[in-house]
Amino acid sequence: MIYLVAIFLPPLALLIYGKIFQAIINFIICVLAIVLGAIFLLLPGAPFVVLWGIAVLHAVLAVNSAKAGRPRPRGRGPARHRPAAHGEVGGADRG
Repeated sequence: MIYLVAIFLPPLALLIYGKIFQAIINFIICVLAIVLGAIFLLLPGAPFVVLWGIAVLHAVLAVNSAKAGRPRPRGRGPARHRPAAHGEVGGADRG
């Protein structure tokens, strides 16, 4: 869902993940894309598409790195390794 927001409103997706400075930079890129798209109406949307694509790519990569850096909630993910008991050679992985 956040990637959909990143495609249509890239600065908002960055704000949701707390990336304020990157959201400001992304907002400037988006405004520049809209202004250049309005100025160069004769071109078939080339400046708008290129700059908007840069803004979307930046937002998606920043959100992806923010999601990768967050710790997982407890109870989800692989089981933790149990230390070896007295007399065992390995831990819980031994079958």
